[in-house]
Amino acid sequence: MVNFFSALGFLTLIPMPQKAFREDGRQILHFPLIGLLIGALLFLVNHICALFVYTEIRVLIDTLFLAVITGALHLDGLADSADGLFSHRTKEQKLEIMKDPRIGVMGTLAVIFILALKMAGLSGLKHPGNEIWLFIAPALARGSQVIGLVFMNYARDTGGKSQLFFQKGNYRLLVFILIPLALPFWLSLATGFIILTLFLTVNVLLLWFFHKQIGGITGDTLGAATEITEALVLVTAGTLIFNA
Repeated sequence: MVNFFSALGFLTLIPMPQKAFREDGRQILHFPLIGLLIGALLFLVNHICALFVYTEIRVLIDTLFLAVITGALHLDGLADSADGLFSHRTKEQKLEIMKDPRIGVMGTLAVIFILALKMAGLSGLKHPGNEIWLFIAPALARGSQVIGLVFMNYARDTGGKSQLFFQKGNYRLLVFILIPLALPFWLSLATGFIILTLFLTVNVLLLWFFHKQIGGITGDTLGAATEITEALVLVTAGTLIFNA
């Protein structure tokens, strides 16, 4: 359970005692479970909002909650990644730009687009029975982090708090990703295959892009993968519901 609480303290703003934190990387096993817990909290927020406010405000509050519960950690990584990876500089310069706490034009646009996509996806989940997607999207997004940490190398030579989490080749740490991947199959076989294909395609393309640009991944690119996966799953869910 220590690894679970360590993962919870790292991925959310939920306070954990200092003794719960570990630095051996094994806590990444629980990242998808933390995503499911975030989804449960999102479900509660969404349900309360649905009782008192109209759809647009509910969607806005849901989107804000997803940002606040993580301390905007992943949005910050998305912004830094966009500024660095689209800068048309050398690998070393891109990594330096990603370390800069200031946000540039590309980072600003990336955050705006991702938040807009999330709001669009959440607006499609307005009917009872669709709330399962509130669990699936955050869990798969955290599963993206595990995939990166298990399959990719750390792009920097030294430094970075995410370096401690890298577990390349430790494939058993992927096991809990199967839970959010299985949930869409509970809705229907076709839905399950669509989400599985989306998840694998998005993550393969992102990891290939990161490797091409900087030779691996960093904490910032993990944040970017998290935000992109979460947004695309929500938009896909809204689209599937609209066309049902």
